[in-house]
Amino acid sequence: MTTTAPAADLFSATDAPVAPATRFRRRATGAVAVVAGLVTAAGFAATNWESAEGKLAYLDSLVADPVRSQVAALLLHYGYLGIVPVLLALGIMTRRRSRIAGNVGMALAVPGALALPGLLVTDFYDIAIRQGLPADQAVAVSDAAQSLPLAGALLAGPVLMLTFVGMTVLGVAAWRAGFFHWVPTLLVPLMVVGAVALPIGAVSGLVQGACLGLFMVAVGVAVLRMTDQEWVSGSRGAGR
Repeated sequence: MTTTAPAADLFSATDAPVAPATRFRRRATGAVAVVAGLVTAAGFAATNWESAEGKLAYLDSLVADPVRSQVAALLLHYGYLGIVPVLLALGIMTRRRSRIAGNVGMALAVPGALALPGLLVTDFYDIAIRQGLPADQAVAVSDAAQSLPLAGALLAGPVLMLTFVGMTVLGVAAWRAGFFHWVPTLLVPLMVVGAVALPIGAVSGLVQGACLGLFMVAVGVAVLRMTDQEWVSGSRGAGR
C-alpha cells in the first residue's frame, strides 16, 4: 500500500521554483503601485474642490478651471487603475498565511476597484453639462444620470465603500502574514473618516488623497522589498 504526500510536503516554500520573469514582474508590480499612489495623491491635490454642499457647487467647481479639472480627472483615472495591482500584490502576500482574510478582502475590494477608474469620465460630461446648460438644467441632468438604478447600485455607493473595507482587510491579512506593517493599513479607514468628518473642501480632499496614495506606495515598497522566493511562495523569509 502506497501513500501520496501532500502537495505542501512535495515543495516547501524555500524550494518553490522561481521563473526567469519573476524578478521583472515583481519589480514592475511594486513600481506601478508606488507610481499609482503618487499619481492618485497628485490627482486629489490638483482637484478644485467645492466649498459647499450640493450638486451645483460641485458643477461650478469643475468649470471654475476646466483645464485643471480635466487634468485632475486624468490623474485620478490613471492613479485608480493602480489599485488593482495593489490588491493583487496583497493577495500574493496572503496566499499562504491569512488566506481566508485575504480571500475575503479580495472579494470585497475587486469589484469596486475595477469600476472606480471609469467613473472619472463623468467629470468630463459634467463639465460640458455645466458649460452648455443653465444651472438648474445642469443640476437636473447630472442628478438624473446618477439616479439611474444600475449606476447607483453597481458603480458607486456601497460598491465603492466595500472596496475600502476590502483594502483594510487585505492590509491586516498581509500584516499577519509578515509582509506589511499595520500602520499603513490604518490609512484606509482614516481616509474614510476624513471624508465623513472633515468639512467638504480642499483640506478634506488632500487628507483623502494623502491617505490613499501613501497606502498604495507602502504596498509597492513592500513588494519591492520582497525576495523573488517570497513572491512565488507567499512565505515570509524565503530566499533570505
